[in-house]
This record gives sequence, C-alpha cells and structure tokens, in this order.
Amino acid sequence: MGTNNETKSAWQKGIIAFFVLAASILFFFFVYRFDVVWGAVSKVIKVLQPVIFGLIISYLLNPLVDFFNKKAFPKIFRKKKGEFELGAGHNMLSVCLSLLIFIIIIVGIIVLIIPQLINSFSNVIDTIPGQIDRLIKWGDKILKENKTVETAFEQILNYEKKWLKNDFAGYINAGAEYFASGVMGVLNFLKNFAIGFMIAIYVLYNKTKFGNKSRKLMFALFKESTVRKILSGLAKSNSVFSGFIYGKLLDSLIIGVLCFIGITLMNIPYTMLVAVTIGVTNIIPVFGPYIGAVPCAALILITDPLKGLYFIIFIILLQVLDGNVIGPKILGDKTGLETFWVIFAIILGGGLFGIVGLIVGVPLFAIIYYFISVAINDKLKSKELPIEAIYYSYECIDYSDEKEDTEDA
Repeated sequence: MGTNNETKSAWQKGIIAFFVLAASILFFFFVYRFDVVWGAVSKVIKVLQPVIFGLIISYLLNPLVDFFNKKAFPKIFRKKKGEFELGAGHNMLSVCLSLLIFIIIIVGIIVLIIPQLINSFSNVIDTIPGQIDRLIKWGDKILKENKTVETAFEQILNYEKKWLKNDFAGYINAGAEYFASGVMGVLNFLKNFAIGFMIAIYVLYNKTKFGNKSRKLMFALFKESTVRKILSGLAKSNSVFSGFIYGKLLDSLIIGVLCFIGITLMNIPYTMLVAVTIGVTNIIPVFGPYIGAVPCAALILITDPLKGLYFIIFIILLQVLDGNVIGPKILGDKTGLETFWVIFAIILGGGLFGIVGLIVGVPLFAIIYYFISVAINDKLKSKELPIEAIYYSYECIDYSDEKEDTEDA
C-alpha cells in the first residue's frame, strides 16, 4: 500500500516538474522570440477581425439592449395581471432597436461630420502657405527694430514654412496615396464590419444562452467556491471596464460639443476639425487633452495668433472644468487607481499596443490591480493581519520580537 502511494506521489511530482519545465521553456521562447509570437498573434487577430468587430459592437450595445428588455418594454407591454415576462420577440425587438440606434449614430457621423472634416483638411492645405507668409510679414513688422530677435524669428518661421511645405505636404500626399491605393483595404474593412454586425446580432440575441453555457462549463471544471470567485471577479472587471469606457466616451462627447460651441462663438477657424480632434483625443486619459490641443493650437496660431491665444486659454479653462466637474461627475472613481498608476498604465499600454493601449490600458491595469489587491488582502486575512496600508508604516511596525530574538542569539 505504501509503495503504491509512493509511486503515485512520484508520478505527481514528475508531472508537476514536467509542466513547470514546459512553462519555463514557453516563457523563455516568448521573451526571446517575442516578434515571432506577436506576428502569429497578429495573424490570428487579422483572421478573426469580423468576430472581434462583432464582440466589440455587442459589448457596446449590451447596456442599451438591457435597458429595453428590463426597463422600457416591461412598462410598455406590462400585463394587467401578473408581471411582465420577457419573450424571444421582445428580446429581438430590443436588439433591433439598439442596432438601429447604432446605425443612426454612424450614419449621422458620416453625413454631418465627415464632409466638414474633409473641407477643413482642404482649407488647411490650401491656406497654410499664405498664412505662413502673412505670419512672417507680421513678425517683420513687430521685430524690425531688433535685428537679432528678428533674425532668430525669421529662421524659426522659415524652418516651419519649409516643414509645412515639404514634410507636412509629403505626409498629406503619402496619406492620400495610401488611401487611394488602399481601396481593397477599405473594402475589406467594410466586409469585416458587415460580418461583425451580423455576429453582433447573433451574440446579443443569444447572450443569455451563451452565459448559461459558460457558467455550466465552469461549474463542471471547478469547485463551486472557485466558480463564485471567478464570477465575482468577472462582474467586478466588467463594472470597472464598462464604467470607464462608457464614462470616458460620454465625457469626451460632452467636451467635444462644448469645444465646438465655444470656438464657434469665438469664430475660431477649422471649427469642426478642432472640435472633433479635442473630443476624440480626450478619450485618452491624462495626456489626451494635450495631444489634441497642441497641434490644434499651432494650426490656429499660424492662421491668427490672437485667436490662437484665445483658443489656448479656452482649452485650459475647458480642461479645468472637465477635470474638476464633468469628469468626476461622470467617471467618479471607477478605476480606484492612484495618479501614478494611471500614468504608468498609459505609458505601458501605449508602448505595447499603441492607440488602443492608451485608451484601454487604464481599465485593464485597474482590473489587474484589483485582483492583486484581493489576493494580498486574502493572504493578510489568513494571517490575521490588518489590510489597511496605514498599519504597515515604519512607525507602526513593532520590531520588539525581532530585537528579543537577536538578544537571545
């Protein structure tokens, strides 16, 4: 009997050692051949683009579907006796209405905003050379009495003029050539988006079924207590991620609209281009407002220095309003991260995944931070130690036992 137990124990140790060794080899390969691994991942992502689009659309529209199912339709179709029961027809109607609203928003953006953006870009390309010349003449008039400053100012303006006429124009032409030669890419995107749209319909309509089967699988694979922890963690993750994304989108929409109204009243040029840039870049936490404001301010300063100064003051006031009133009201403390970790998450996410990492890096890091905090607190509770960080300051730690052990030794 003892021999069988020893053999079984040896087999278990051998299996554990094998998996540890295999995991170490895979980790080594992942670190030193990251380019190969990322290339394979990118290829898989490219193939699954329609599915990714569908899942993103369904995730964004899920709260709207829930609103129709749980709040709107129960009030409209409530029976005289008894409670409202959600049927398949009502669920499909909720999905269709949500997707219809989504289509209206997309079409509205295309019809109302895109033409004005194209017109603004055209105006920028057509008017920049003349604006640069006027700016040089203005600088000559202001600084003609100070030759040293005038020379330095002319050199700066000449460099900027050269950059705008050569490099900037080259970027514009390269972008135009890219879009002109990327017709197949656009068609491929539209194809993937259309397929993703149909996938979103299927996912939203069958989300309850998918959820039930997923939970069934988890209960089959893990202990009940483990499943409850997983579900609790997933609920927390969804709360943090969705709260941040939806809140940031709403916050950016409000900032974009306020920016549009403000610069329209001040008669600042390139109104739609500037407002859209400010609103879109505001989605990026912390650095987003500055990423959008700097090029817009430079463009307006070239056109009209005085209006450029007004724009800078307006953007500063708008960001103060957003940071102290609008943002906290909408977002609250969704992530639970300190400022240092927010900046860390933005830098890490942007460095690894570009624009997408800048946007989703903060909520993803907040989720990781939450799980690590829960694990640490559980470990401290098992040792009957306090979980508040204040108890672990240098002054609060009692070293008496350690000193006694040292003296005894």
